[in-house]
Amino acid sequence: MLLDAPRILLADDEETFRRSTARLFEQEGYCCDCAVDSDEANRLLTREHDVLVSDIRMPGNMQFEFLRDVRSRFPVLPIVLVTGYPSVQTAVESLRLSFTDYLLKPVDWPDLRRAVGEAVKKTTMLRMTAAVREEARRLVTSLEHLHQDLPPMGSGTNESELAWSLDTYLSQGFTKMAILSDRLRSVLTSQFLSHAEAPTDVCRMMECPRLTAYRAALEGTVEVLAKTKNSFRSKELGLLRTKIEQLLRADE
Repeated sequence: MLLDAPRILLADDEETFRRSTARLFEQEGYCCDCAVDSDEANRLLTREHDVLVSDIRMPGNMQFEFLRDVRSRFPVLPIVLVTGYPSVQTAVESLRLSFTDYLLKPVDWPDLRRAVGEAVKKTTMLRMTAAVREEARRLVTSLEHLHQDLPPMGSGTNESELAWSLDTYLSQGFTKMAILSDRLRSVLTSQFLSHAEAPTDVCRMMECPRLTAYRAALEGTVEVLAKTKNSFRSKELGLLRTKIEQLLRADE
């Protein structure tokens, strides 16, 4: 089994279904943990799992108590329900708790495989998005610190020292921006978006809470370039300033 294989928790008190289904998923390349009841499922379930496949009528979940608890502990974890006793009440509860799928036993294997595959894609995308959010947060913090460390204009710093500080600021800042750009590209070119229209603004798609600060850091870079244009007559720095200004205007 691959170390990075998608991880499933299969919770079902019906041994034949549990064993045969686990075997099928393992043949598909998944890592499948099994639980015979809600108590065992609670002990096994972690943030490392990509999806929970659970029966409805099993010990500890006769009133949906286990599944409600899972939803409160793992708000975005995809949950695929399987049941041999469908009812309007359980179907409505499934909708209310935003479960991914509601399948009837005997479950057709292609349907279950499809449901789990889509659930794993969702989990992977959420993790990638969270990683990009964190990268953006670290980038903004780094840019803010770099900008604060620049010597203020008119502070008596000689031109060579100011040039070195500016060069260091730009080099480190845009290296970090390139890293973030690579993360965003990974999200956009992911196979999970290959059949969907890519969003035009990934940062807004992620509702990045520090988007304003990120913009402020770029505006600060433009300000530094503007203040030093007479001291450092560099065509490259002028072009860089123009590109950043165009980027900011395009985002308005």
